[in-house]
Amino acid sequence: MEQIGIRALKQNASAVVARAAAGEALVITDNGRPVAQIMPLPADRLDALDQAGLLRAATATASEIGPPAPRDGRRTLGDALREMRDEDDR
Repeated sequence: MEQIGIRALKQNASAVVARAAAGEALVITDNGRPVAQIMPLPADRLDALDQAGLLRAATATASEIGPPAPRDGRRTLGDALREMRDEDDR
């Protein structure tokens, strides 16, 4: 990541922001010490989660996973809907 001094940032703020908007991340330094970071905003929420490391790639499709198993032997909403449809067909 490129570093840019605070003085250069003040003198070229528009150019620095344009670089960030183009996808470049820059570290701002004060007397040679990193103090801030300017980076592009993510395109959407998923990109933001991905950049934060909070997203994992799917290992299977929804059809491969299948419906959730009922908890504690209770019937699922899907079971209730099937029963209601079966009653309507009679």
